[in-house]
Amino acid sequence: MNTQNFLLEAIDVVLAWDISDEAFADAVVAQSGFMARTSPDEISGLYSY
Repeated sequence: MNTQNFLLEAIDVVLAWDISDEAFADAVVAQSGFMARTSPDEISGLYSY
């Protein structure tokens, strides 16, 4: 499944976490991949920020 379908929901989830601004983007990408049941190896390199 496409991780982009889960990006907005992943942002909402990650906003509730107490993490640094620097880690936010990585956490959103990881969470959207988790929600899409995608392997971390498959999503690494898909997003550049």
